[in-house]
Order: sequence, then C-alpha cells, then structure tokens
Amino acid sequence: MLSRRFLRVKSFQALYSYFQSEDKNMKKLESETFLSLERMHDLYLFLLTIGQELTHLAELKMEDAKKKKLPTEDDLDPNMKFVDNRLFGLLAENVSLKKQIQDKKLSWGNDQELMVKFNTYLRNHEIFQEYMSTRTSTFQDDQKFVVNIYKKVIPEFELLLSELEDKSIFWGLDEIDFVLSMVIKSIKKFSEESTMSEPLLPLYRDAKEDKKFVKDLLSKVVKNDKENSQLISDKTKNWDVERIAMVDVLLMKLALTELLHFNSVPVKVTLNEYIELSKWYSTPKSKVFVNGVLDKLVLELTEKGELKKMGRGLLES
Repeated sequence: MLSRRFLRVKSFQALYSYFQSEDKNMKKLESETFLSLERMHDLYLFLLTIGQELTHLAELKMEDAKKKKLPTEDDLDPNMKFVDNRLFGLLAENVSLKKQIQDKKLSWGNDQELMVKFNTYLRNHEIFQEYMSTRTSTFQDDQKFVVNIYKKVIPEFELLLSELEDKSIFWGLDEIDFVLSMVIKSIKKFSEESTMSEPLLPLYRDAKEDKKFVKDLLSKVVKNDKENSQLISDKTKNWDVERIAMVDVLLMKLALTELLHFNSVPVKVTLNEYIELSKWYSTPKSKVFVNGVLDKLVLELTEKGELKKMGRGLLES
C-alpha cells in the first residue's frame, strides 16, 4: 500500500518533529514513525466500511417509509439499487476486512450523526441522483458509482474530512487524500468473480524491506547530522543560513543520507523524490534551491568517489 515516497514523507515528518524537540529519544522516534504508518492503514480499513453504514441507514429509512399512515408508491416499492450495490456487498462480506476491523476495534458507531449528514449530502449529489435514475445496473455501474463516492463526494464533504482529522493526529489532509487513492485502487481490483476472500492492500509492499528502509533512514539521518550539516553549509556559503528554511535543510539531509548510505537506491531516484517533496512541504522557490545544492553535492561526492552505488547504472540513473 505505502510507496517508498510515502515512507520518505512519514520519515521526514517524524524527523522534523525530532529535531524540533528537546527529547532526542531514538526509540521514540522510530516507534512513533511506525505508529503513524499503521494508523494510515487503519484509515484505509475504516473508509472501506463507510458503504456498510450508508446502506444500513438507507434500509432503516425504507422501513420507516413503509410504516407511514399513507405510504406512497415509492415508499412501498423503493428503488433498491443503492442498498443492493454489489461492490458494497463484497466489502461487507470481505473476510479480511471484517477481521481487521474487529481486531482494531474500528467502528462508525459513535459517528451516527455524521453518517446521517453524509447520507443526506450524498443523496443530494448529482452522482447519486444519476446512479439512482434507473432501477437496474451492471457490476461496472455499481463499481463506478462507489469509486465516484471516494473520488468526488467524500473529498467535497468538508465535515467528514474535518471529523477524520479530529480522530487522529496521524490523519491529516495529505494522509486522507493518499488513503482515498488507495481505497479507489482496491475497489477497482474487484470484479464480478470476486469472493469474500478477495485480498485487500497490506500496509507494506514488502514489510521486511520497507521497515528496514525506514529504520535505516531515521537512524542514519540522526547519526550523520553533523557531517550532513557541514556538507550543506559548504555549498550554501553565499546564503544567509538563518534564512534557509529548516524544511529545505532537512530534506537535503535526507537526500544526502540516501546518496551516501543507501547503495541500492539510484542517484536520480533520490534527487527526484526529495526535490518533489520540497514542492509539497516548503516554499515556492525551494525546488530550485534544493535542486541546485543537491546537484553540486552529487558532483563533488562523485568526483571524490564517495558515491558507492551498487549495480549497473545506479550512479547515473
């Protein structure tokens, strides 16, 4: 589920807090980083169950409508397309999702008022109204509708986003946006042949390698902080050091750590990743600045023979 880019993001965020804090506890740094990653997967599982809440509310509403003193024809014969959505049904019966939700005690039980408001918002949305304009659908129609809920409806419903942010310090808008993309990716993998045993996305693509990558990145950035600071200082002598954003400096330290100590990561990959992160987390001019400093450092380290990349093409590519 989590790409190397997002592992870099969470490591960067954790290290930013570490260097800002007076508490220089490496075990705490590592445990909080992995906790933040685990909470990302919790959010993924949590969001996958939202359809169950919405269809349950719809069923309750239909039952109440039938009990009216003067029920309409629609009340007595409601359009069942939403509650019978096959994609929602597959998620509701998914063995892995059920078990993980139960084990982690994730539930919308305390958010019924929020779910009612979201249900109302959804029903007034053009995506819902278009979907419900007929009484029949193909599996692909059901799938496209659910994808659009996560792709278009949820990102527009600010109350839900705000409530999710309040639930966990690890669920910011960036995290929510990323997890929504992973939910959509999962939904698109389902087919008419899918069963209740359909696998969901795991937290890591390769747990052993990804965990080692994060641990090594955290420890080596901290261990080599003075050396990296000096290398950056030597290449920014014409700059007022106090005016260089701390974010830029930290991103360059992370990049230097990968360049010098992660022999299997290509130089180009490291440069592209941290230059991209500077666009996300720093000032508008940071991309050019970070790129310029790292280019100078790569040139110098290459000339000194200090970039020891393993494998053909890793130095140039």
